[in-house]
Amino acid sequence: MKSFCIKAYAKINLFLHIIDRKETGYHSVESLFVFANLANFLEIKVGPKRFRYDNSEVKFINSESRINSYYNTVMKAVNMLLRYAPSHTKVSIKVIKNIPTASGLGSGSSDAGAVIRTLGKLWEIDRSILNEIALNVGADVPASIDSKPVFVKGIGEELHPIQKFSSPIDVVLIKPKRKFLSTPEVYSKHQGKFSEPIKWNDELDLLKFIQNTRNDLQETAISLVPEIQDMISSLELQNGCIFARM
Repeated sequence: MKSFCIKAYAKINLFLHIIDRKETGYHSVESLFVFANLANFLEIKVGPKRFRYDNSEVKFINSESRINSYYNTVMKAVNMLLRYAPSHTKVSIKVIKNIPTASGLGSGSSDAGAVIRTLGKLWEIDRSILNEIALNVGADVPASIDSKPVFVKGIGEELHPIQKFSSPIDVVLIKPKRKFLSTPEVYSKHQGKFSEPIKWNDELDLLKFIQNTRNDLQETAISLVPEIQDMISSLELQNGCIFARM
């Protein structure tokens, strides 16, 4: 039996531009992901099955909403990774949730990314395969494998690491109480114009550009949960605020 205790860090979109909508229904985007020190904790145990139906399992602790133990991003990642594991392997995972659910912080994606990173290393799975598995689990999961600053394009499959990015700046994260937004719902209700692709030469140009960017889903989200605008306006009035957005 092998055991691992790992962290799955919260993802923050510093901006989100929607470039177009594909025939598959997915949206092509451009975004800059950074990761906060806020994290879920995962306890992973890997060992042989004791009997035929001794299946892999995942349990969620401290979650704001009920999560199906069999149909979730972590279990989906585990089932795909097991194809590359020794036969008759069982994986048991306990996820202790600290990242708020339905907050746009990628809680489920970060969990899956951490599992893919850990089990991929354990079973020496090629990185190209891990990236493919991650994208099949969710659009934000490929970036969550490494959990480092990255410029994201397409539906999440094009990753451009930002090597020079360092941010000692504090970030205030606020989520409306008892309000949940479904990402697919927000995307489906988005009626705004598509953004032009960003033109940049190096990482420093991109970082300077951030203050002139936006979250293209913000207006749609505000129409569904008006309290978001109140919180953004309040943050903008605070001393030292560089920018506030969803």
